[in-house]
Amino acid sequence: VAAFAETEYDTGLNLDALQDVAAYFRDVRKKYARFESDVTRVDTRVFVNQIPGGMISNLANQLKEQGALDKMDDVLDEITNVRKDFGIHHWSRHQPNCRHTSCA
Repeated sequence: VAAFAETEYDTGLNLDALQDVAAYFRDVRKKYARFESDVTRVDTRVFVNQIPGGMISNLANQLKEQGALDKMDDVLDEITNVRKDFGIHHWSRHQPNCRHTSCA
């Protein structure tokens, strides 16, 4: 959905609403966690907070070592807020051939 935003393939779906749905199912998945492989997990928040999966897993490990893994959602929300505060635009709003955050 985020990848197609503001293109001819824009789905018209509300990304914030989809994040709410994803958050709901993250809680549901906890119930079935023992049946799920880590390899098959998909985290749609990468489109909002713009942190690649490898960095997310590193962040998760650091939070786990500090006994703060339960704060992951708060950290990701804050990263999104900081990006907005600094005027760093969402990937989907970049012009097709632009490689700089100043292109919006």
